[in-house]
Formats: sequence, C-alpha cells, structure tokens
Amino acid sequence: MKFLPKRYLEEFFLYSSQFVLFFIIILFSSPAIIRPNTIALVSLIVSLLVQISLLARYGYRPLARFFFSLMTPVGYTAMQALSGPFKSIDMASFFLWITALYLGGIQALAIMFRRKWPKRLAEVFLSLGTIFTFIFFYFYLDLRVASTKAYEAGELGYTALMANLSLPNFVPAFIDFARTLQHVFFMFGALMFGSFQVADKIKQVSMKTRLDQVYAIVEPPIVDTSMIDQVAGGENRDVVILYADLWNFTPIAEKEGARATIGLLNRYYALWDIVARRHKGLVEQFVGDTAIIVFGIMGEKDAADEAVACAFDFLYEFSHLQDDLASHRLPLVKHIGIGVHAGKVAVGELSAASGIQRIGVVGEAVNIAARLDSLCREFKQDLLVSQPVYKQLGLESQSRFQPMGEVLFRGKTQPQMVYGKK
Repeated sequence: MKFLPKRYLEEFFLYSSQFVLFFIIILFSSPAIIRPNTIALVSLIVSLLVQISLLARYGYRPLARFFFSLMTPVGYTAMQALSGPFKSIDMASFFLWITALYLGGIQALAIMFRRKWPKRLAEVFLSLGTIFTFIFFYFYLDLRVASTKAYEAGELGYTALMANLSLPNFVPAFIDFARTLQHVFFMFGALMFGSFQVADKIKQVSMKTRLDQVYAIVEPPIVDTSMIDQVAGGENRDVVILYADLWNFTPIAEKEGARATIGLLNRYYALWDIVARRHKGLVEQFVGDTAIIVFGIMGEKDAADEAVACAFDFLYEFSHLQDDLASHRLPLVKHIGIGVHAGKVAVGELSAASGIQRIGVVGEAVNIAARLDSLCREFKQDLLVSQPVYKQLGLESQSRFQPMGEVLFRGKTQPQMVYGKK
C-alpha cells in the first residue's frame, strides 16, 4: 500500500483518534496508583496506530469504518482484563466506548448516504458528538485531577478515589462540574465554536456535492468543428500518442463493486481531461481504465514536448488524485503506466448512429504506445517514451530521461531504445 501522509494525518487528527490521544495523555499524567502499567499503555498506543492504519486504508467502506473504529476500546478493555482483577466500569472506559460507537457509526452512515441532506445531517451529528465528547473528556480530566489531589492530601482513601472515577458517580460529579462559572463559560464557548464548525461542515458538504455532480458524468471529448472539417475525409498525419492505464485495475473493479469503480473512473477521466487540455492534447477516447491522448494532430512542432509535459503533469497530480479518492472513501490505485510514441497514423472523423462526431486515430503508432505502457511494469517505471519521441524532445526534456534498454516492437526489424524517468 502506498503511504499517503495526508490521509494518515487526517485520520489521526480529524476522523477517529484525537480523543483517544487525549485519553492516552490523561492516563500518562495520572499518579502511579491509578495509572495502567507501561506495557498496558504501550499496548494501547499500538492499538491506536493499527486502528489509524486500517482506517486510512479501508475506512471508505461503511462496515470497515465502524468496526475498525472499535479497535482501541477493545484493546483498552482487554488490557484492563489482563492487568488485574475485575474492576467496575469507570468513566474513562465508558466515554471511550461511547465515543468510538457514536463516531464510527455516524461516519459509516455518512459514507452510505448518497443524497445531500442526509450527509448534511450526519455532519451535524458528527460535529455535535465531537463537541460533547470534548466537554465530557475535559470534565473527566478535571475530576481526575481534583480526586487525585484530594487522595494525595489524605482527604480520600483509595476506595473513595475509585468510586469518584466510577460510572455511577458521573451524573452527581457532572452537576458539580457545571455549577462552577468558569466551567459554564468553557461549555458555552465549546458549543459556540461547535456551531460555527457545523455551519462550515454543511458548506463543505454542499461544495463536495456540487463537485461530485461535476465528476458524475464525464462528457465525451468535444472537438473543434474546424479540426473535424480538416480531417473529415481521413488522412495520414505524424502525431504523438500518449497511452495510459492503471495497474491491476480489473481486480480492483471486481472487488469494490460498480458504484466505487465508477466513482474512481470518473475522477481518473476528469484528471486526464484537465491535464490534456493544459498541454493542447486531444483525448481520443477513454476505454475502461485506458486513456488515449493525441498531440500534434494539427501539425504542432512541439507535440513531443507537450505530450511528455502532460505525462509528468498527470504523475504530479496522481498523488492528489489518491488523496481525493481516499477522502471520498473510494478505492485507492497505487500505480499507473504511461507510454508515449511518435509516428504516422490515419486520422479521420468517426460518427456514431446518434450523430455524435469525434476524431479517431488508427495505426501502428497507437499499438507501440500501448506496448510501451505495458512495458512500464517490466521496467518498473510509470513513464516510458520511445526513441522517436526522445529525439524530438528539447534538451531540457531529454535531461529528465535515461535509457532503459532496447525493445523489438512487433512489425519492426530493428530493436529500438526506450527511455524512462531518471
């Protein structure tokens, strides 16, 4: 699995683990008499790290999101059971379990919801849950500190100390907590901050919904009518072909299902369409996970440089695509192969029965570009260019490549050098 720092940090600080971290800090700051032993605390931290890793990788699935969110509470409960005799349920365990069940459950529902309003409602409940969880953990920290001071001063015995931290004392202790003016001010401030957070979350959901609608359907490439007129009858032209596909896409599609696969492809297509337009490329077609883009169809002299720049541009944006897929709980794709070749093709207008027109290219150059794409796996490269492309590149572009070896392409009598990224 490719390590995505942004995804792990978001999971750690925003989605599942910030209150567990707060809880661990509380345990470490406790006096020795009520603090779990070092092995138990290390086990709790390891459970948290495993939970973050699993959620960062599989958290886009509702059931995985819910059940993996329970790993730390399960680990903490097991730790308590193994560390000594049975103890009554304390507030810490209760808060930890309720927080995990609530946040994991609402997050799982938010993933399942497809409509805008249910997602907004889920975000509201998530924000409110975050606010109240923070208040209760702060209350518990205050109670723990006060009870510890009273124990150390001799005002409480061990039994009374444990009773103060037990679940039955929650309501009386919270009432006492709420009677203090500074605590009331703190809770009011937390609720006001939370209300602003809720409003911001709703705006984000609305914006994401509009972006998802844009991604939902990628329109077929629209070609300038003047370009169609020039090649309508069909003619041979020297062009540069960029051929790309995702590695191991079929197993991903079979495993993840139709909805997730279509969501992944729509974002993949949209990114190719964006970078192709930046570099004057024509998207000839999208087929499954394959993108075919043509450069120099109107005789542009810098077609090879633009094609290579387009490939590098996509590879730069590929990590952002992975972050986008992760944030939408869509399947992650680890690798892509891109082959670029220059040669002569037949160019002409292709029309469907519906009347939709597009420019099509046919020829050996397309096949060689596809072969370069497949060779990326063999050479462990994500971009390979042929010798004809390399010779057309400017010196600056050539400096970004290194020879990878000679390959005999089908229909050719002499092997050709292929070049990969440095």
